[in-house]
Amino acid sequence: MTKNPNLLGVTTVLKILVFLIGLTGIFGIAHAAFSIESWQYYRDISLPASGIVGATSALDFVKIKLPDDISRGGNNFSDIRVENQNNVEVPYLVTQNTVVHGGEADVRILDKTVSNKTVASGITTFIADTYSSGTILTGLIIDTPSINFRCQVSVYSSSQLISLDSPSWNIITDKGFIFRFSDPASGYASGKTNVDFSANTSRYFKIVIKCGEDGPVEVNSARMYGDRTIDVPSYSQPLPVTVSNDITKHTTDILIDLGSAGHITNAVTLYPTDTNYSRRVIIQSTDDPTNSSSWTFVGQSSISRISTPLFEGVSNRVTYPDQKKRYVKLSIVNDDNRPLTVGGNVLIEGSVFSAIFETRPGESYRLYYGNPDAKRPTYDISSISSYIEANKLPQASLGDEKENPSYIAPKGPVVPFTEANKGLLNSVLLIVVILLGGGIGWYLYKYTSKH
Repeated sequence: MTKNPNLLGVTTVLKILVFLIGLTGIFGIAHAAFSIESWQYYRDISLPASGIVGATSALDFVKIKLPDDISRGGNNFSDIRVENQNNVEVPYLVTQNTVVHGGEADVRILDKTVSNKTVASGITTFIADTYSSGTILTGLIIDTPSINFRCQVSVYSSSQLISLDSPSWNIITDKGFIFRFSDPASGYASGKTNVDFSANTSRYFKIVIKCGEDGPVEVNSARMYGDRTIDVPSYSQPLPVTVSNDITKHTTDILIDLGSAGHITNAVTLYPTDTNYSRRVIIQSTDDPTNSSSWTFVGQSSISRISTPLFEGVSNRVTYPDQKKRYVKLSIVNDDNRPLTVGGNVLIEGSVFSAIFETRPGESYRLYYGNPDAKRPTYDISSISSYIEANKLPQASLGDEKENPSYIAPKGPVVPFTEANKGLLNSVLLIVVILLGGGIGWYLYKYTSKH
């Protein structure tokens, strides 16, 4: 049987049409290269007077403090770009400039005693031997497996080893406070087991831990540290809040409005006026408080205030991982207790970040941001960060936020060719069907004529 040339021609046309449609789809999804037109905002960078022109290579790097709301457009600073006057991208490094001074020192525990003669007199006492004198010590860390305790800690010092009950011990502080809170239902736990005190160079320290009705804590070991400070730049700001009680959930809800998204926060201090409470706090955040399903779980913490003849201690600072939503809600879990009376203001805290980049003589720079689709860049500077002394770099400054005049708002979602050209596609398919039907009919007519 011979092949119909007309039918072959129609088939060839159909194949070409499908191929062309495929090419249109391929080109339709191609991505554009990086362009400064995709960044909505910028700030001019003012370089410091020293450390730029004619400086050594170690001072060619500068540091700028990033505004606390600059991350509202990208995912954790992924949209930040440093550009010179020719719109050439300049590698940068984001850092918190965390600095740790001093170090920890192991101690030997001597003469540990535990007193629990009555239910309300749980006291643990021991001597911490630091092995040598003359070292500046400013704090104590207690290692304990005990749970659910709130204890006051007093620290005494002596240059010589004396008995626990000797009157020769010198008081350093009686304001120390350690605690640990755990919730068996959720498995959540938080606490504080370190005590800071004024600088001291003695070898021996007497530690007295009074826990009252919680009973004595078990001390496995202890460490002391000297001149130990952790410098993590942060900001704090008092803000008004909206307080409400949810009767069905047995919670007191504190709603905080940061004014706009992008402000990185990680701690809130509350000011309840009640006494003798210890309650769990659930932290959530959102950009749309009117949508109940938009709240995101951030973390858990606890607050407490104990005021009895045997013990006094306050811990009303709630901490959680960094987040940058506009609204933060703290829900105090009251269980069957009376709701707490919370003041109308809180103290919000958050991390401060800086960007480090290398400058060149004669160049000026801008900081661009505001592109939510930008991906985090990868630069060589991240591999050499350990060789850059961030705290010794000259400090540049940022100008006010400005709209990028070259900014072009992103277009809407790309509509597939088949959706955007339904009429044309249907017409082409109808023509193809008619041609195929005509070709088959003509072929059948010729075939039946011969047979």
